Amino acid sequence: DHIKELGVNAVQFVPIYDQANDETNPTFNWGYNPLNYNVLEGSYSSNPHDGYARIKEFKQVVQEFNKVGINVIMDVVYNHTSGLKGNQFDVLMPGYYYRYDKNGNALNGSGCGNETASNNAMFRKFMIDSTKFWTKEFKLGGFRFDLMALHDVKTMNDLTAECKKIN
Repeated sequence: DHIKELGVNAVQFVPIYDQANDETNPTFNWGYNPLNYNVLEGSYSSNPHDGYARIKEFKQVVQEFNKVGINVIMDVVYNHTSGLKGNQFDVLMPGYYYRYDKNGNALNGSGCGNETASNNAMFRKFMIDSTKFWTKEFKLGGFRFDLMALHDVKTMNDLTAECKKIN
């Protein structure tokens, strides 16, 4: 009620997808250590061991904001992952989902030791599918892209067009 009284029409949440941290012993975390982009972070739930509780509780939060005309914006970090070696993308197809220099060293425009390659078709598809999922399933009103300049313009334009079809 207080947020609505302030005249706010949107709230932005830190990244709420699964992060590379201990969900059962939470400490403050900005959420810039993405692990599983399409899974809700357990430490924000009343029961991090119960996937249903994660989903139900988050949907309730978004629904309550939406009822009073407040959009929920999610901060997203698709520009890097919590780590490069052993990451699901690297295991799936080594060397494809990340950017490298001519000597084979991981680029580090994110300052986190890796940067994803949105210009590659399958990572582009992943980003688009992921944001569509969050938009459709959780009724999110938008996204704030961390270090958006690391993504190519085509991906961002395609992603925006696809999400606008949903919301």
